[in-house]
Amino acid sequence: MMTRHWQIPILKDGKHIRLYVKTTSSMVEVDLGGDPDRSLIRKARQYHRRAQNEEQNHRDLAIGAIMSFAGSAPYDISDTHVAPSEAVPQAEANYYVGGHGPDRSVPIWEMPAEPEDWESL
Repeated sequence: MMTRHWQIPILKDGKHIRLYVKTTSSMVEVDLGGDPDRSLIRKARQYHRRAQNEEQNHRDLAIGAIMSFAGSAPYDISDTHVAPSEAVPQAEANYYVGGHGPDRSVPIWEMPAEPEDWESL
């Protein structure tokens, strides 16, 4: 089973934070096999390409989860992008998006980020 980690620097109430997201092959399968109107992957793809490979499915799942979770106030996800991450925090995720239950839902960690860290991605 493929597991991928993602990160994105964003603003929350005008303060810099970083979201971390973990995706797995089973999360991708559940999302693509479920209701198309509730699919995080399809939500992400309404604005861009179709997947060419499994890696893009994982990336689109992460993007869709972030759009669902942080797509409105107090978050600002404009002018930023998702990037691969070496790992996610060791602590329990702060939030879960999509799926059914923690093993099927996409976990999201919200962490503080320094402004200089913002520029690195």
